[in-house]
Amino acid sequence: MKERVDSVFLSQLADDFLEIAKKFNDYRFEKISQQVISQVTFVEMGKEANRLMDTAREMKLLSTLIVEEEAAEALNQLQSINLEIKQTIATLKNVQTAFDLIGTLGELAMAMVEKKPSAIAEKIRALMDLLSEKTD
Repeated sequence: MKERVDSVFLSQLADDFLEIAKKFNDYRFEKISQQVISQVTFVEMGKEANRLMDTAREMKLLSTLIVEEEAAEALNQLQSINLEIKQTIATLKNVQTAFDLIGTLGELAMAMVEKKPSAIAEKIRALMDLLSEKTD
């Protein structure tokens, strides 16, 4: 686990977000082809994925981000959270859970870009809650 949250670490997180957004896009295309979701839901899911991609690209452009200790600790947890999302997103049976995950990741990425430490920690906790719900 990293002791410092630096620009290299944030760039790696942005790469994770981009990869998750791509997997989410694959997931939504699979669900629309299986006729599990409506065209409206498909479009909304695409908007969320694009928002996450755009924000992740913006994160990659940031050279530094100074965060409070609470946010730094939460960001360190994010690597394992991202890994779990990447490994499970294609197998989620509940479309709403996938939708919630991508939306929360987008909000987290925006909080990082806007340098809002308390929002960063809050969104990471929300992701952890969503991941625990998917196993229920």
